[in-house]
Amino acid sequence: MTTSLSPVRVGVLGTSWWADSMYLPALTAHPDVEIVGLCGRTSAKAKALATQWNVPWWSVDSNEFLDPERLDAVVIATSNDSHEALTLLAIERGLHVLCEKPIATSVAAAQAMADAAAASGTTTLVPFTYRYMPNFQYVKRLIDTGFVGQPFHLNMRYFTGFARDSDYSWRFDTELAGSGVLGDLGSHWLHVARWLLGEVTEISCMSSTFINRELRPDGSDYDRSEDSAQMTVRFENGAYGTLQVSAVCWEGTDFGQTHHLDLHGTNGTVYSLNDWSTVQEVRGLAAGATGPTQVMPIPDDIWGEARRDRVHDTYRDVFRVNRAMIGEWADAVRDGVPISSELAPDLAEGARVQHLLELAAKSAATDGRLLDAR
Repeated sequence: MTTSLSPVRVGVLGTSWWADSMYLPALTAHPDVEIVGLCGRTSAKAKALATQWNVPWWSVDSNEFLDPERLDAVVIATSNDSHEALTLLAIERGLHVLCEKPIATSVAAAQAMADAAAASGTTTLVPFTYRYMPNFQYVKRLIDTGFVGQPFHLNMRYFTGFARDSDYSWRFDTELAGSGVLGDLGSHWLHVARWLLGEVTEISCMSSTFINRELRPDGSDYDRSEDSAQMTVRFENGAYGTLQVSAVCWEGTDFGQTHHLDLHGTNGTVYSLNDWSTVQEVRGLAAGATGPTQVMPIPDDIWGEARRDRVHDTYRDVFRVNRAMIGEWADAVRDGVPISSELAPDLAEGARVQHLLELAAKSAATDGRLLDAR
């Protein structure tokens, strides 16, 4: 395809801290992107964020905002229950879409979004951010180059503490979010696990709601979703995995979360730790070798230009400087091609992850039984 000389005109729906810290900086840093508009729930927030980022146009009317005369593409970073309607309207109007995960509150809605994108040729992205971190990129390379050999089992743990207080949060309001940590954090782990080891054929889950959250601000009650969950999966290649996500953990690091990965196979063992402070490392040991696992330095080409000292600085630079994920989507929109990443994190992938999430929730709601995921 011939590269367009015109910048990609992007609008951002959503004015939360996430739009401010992820999308606006990354899009601003891209030389072929122009952020032309912001849309939020309140005039005050939309106007303030637009002023902060020198965005010329802001709105509180999403129908008016999704204007193909002004936009080429849109970022949908709103609450989960709004994703389906906004995405379908954007696709109908010929706009390319980046939609936050989980992409919907049901499998039917997620599939409708993926089908509409496929039928229209829309370039889409679901931001499964953690696959782009250097430690996971290196683990993927070690798998692909045979260091692990035939995998036996994968253990991934995501520990954080944002659910430890009892304040109301829409993230744990089933009507608005669809699920709790399963959708919020488990969606990441399901995508990364499939990217690393292939398709999931069976899944089971146990979950808990440890914190009794307060009523909604208007005083009404609601169905409170899980704040901790553990999934067991079997992969098509015969390996199995445990994927644990919990938002009630006290980690005490700068960013209040840690990521852990253990992987064993015929040829060797790989461990990965990201403490979201100063440690982001991969350790390994080839089968037959003795002694503890050894640090395996992450190659320079994986780091790119990202800083290596504080993990949160690495995270920023991966998307703002190396232009991973959001930059790839903008490039694909500019060039008129699909996202080219392996196991492309597009709406079709978002729908597949949604299917697995729904099965996990179904398993957790019964007796944790293993369900067919094919």
